[in-house]
Amino acid sequence: MAAQQSTSGPCAAAEFNALSQRLQAGGVIPPDDIRRWCHLGLELGQPGLVQTVCQNLLAAPDVHPALRPYWLFFLGGALLHQRRVEDGVLALREALEALCVAPLIYNPQPVMRHLADPQIEALLWQALAQLAAGGVRAFAHAGTLLGLVRENRLLPFDKDLDLGLLVEELPAAHQILTRHGWQRPPQVFPIDNMATYHHPARDVVLDLCGLAPQADGASLLGGFWINHGMPASHQRVTRFPGPLRLERHAGPAGEVWRLQDPVTWLEAFYGKAWRLPDPAFDTIIGAHNLVGFSALTQWYAYSRITNACLNGYWEKALRLTHLVLERHTPEDGLLLRIASILGGHIAGARPAG
Repeated sequence: MAAQQSTSGPCAAAEFNALSQRLQAGGVIPPDDIRRWCHLGLELGQPGLVQTVCQNLLAAPDVHPALRPYWLFFLGGALLHQRRVEDGVLALREALEALCVAPLIYNPQPVMRHLADPQIEALLWQALAQLAAGGVRAFAHAGTLLGLVRENRLLPFDKDLDLGLLVEELPAAHQILTRHGWQRPPQVFPIDNMATYHHPARDVVLDLCGLAPQADGASLLGGFWINHGMPASHQRVTRFPGPLRLERHAGPAGEVWRLQDPVTWLEAFYGKAWRLPDPAFDTIIGAHNLVGFSALTQWYAYSRITNACLNGYWEKALRLTHLVLERHTPEDGLLLRIASILGGHIAGARPAG
């Protein structure tokens, strides 16, 4: 899920306000509570407050090495939410530098199988049929397409459902989905060509990914576009083969649209080896059709590596680090150092023999 959405309700707002009062009182607050406050502040659209608190924490003379990466991580998020993308990138690279000297705790990453529920796949086919009936040519895209083509099912480890469509069809799709029980949470970091929906009955997220045909018809642009595409350096752009060719298909819940040539689409996205399972692959930072390594793509890359490290998911963090080195910046000294440190920690954590 790319667009950062808020699922916080009144309880979260009350918790944030209570923690804010404690911060303002100036007493000693456990780091876990400050981390919780930062997380809620970003979800509730208060990036300026989070930025100020994180900068104050980082300016303290006795900031603990284990906490410094957290404050830099939240600072990077706060800056992104204020459209200060390059500053957010710098903060996250500082977080990675801080992780090089911080004590790291290992937590095996939990196995996600939410999308293995057959009712989730049924919901996907219903949504596709509802959109098609309403005149919207939405189709399975990204990880959803990969699962359906490669394994004839949704990828059980995927986090959400992905549909592609032409960007001008987003408003019509919104009307159809909301009529059928999907809800659109507030977007704390809106992306112009994407819309994220949540189905409360099934607790599943659906991303609509808008695509724009190029004038020559030879390709379509996707990715993440912010602030109406300005400046160009802030955009995360992907290029797909064009023109968009779809065909009608009888789905389990009614007629749907699908790509005529899904293999070419998947090769553009995942490369020639798309048939080989790779649960740790991250399309946001490693897609084969990314155009350059923009500031926004860098932000996502460094944020995801930092977050994986902070959660103790060493294998995931190392896979993401290698992905950036392989796809974008093979001589990045900081990432090479991170990869070496993580590799050493992982080797040391394995049982002998």
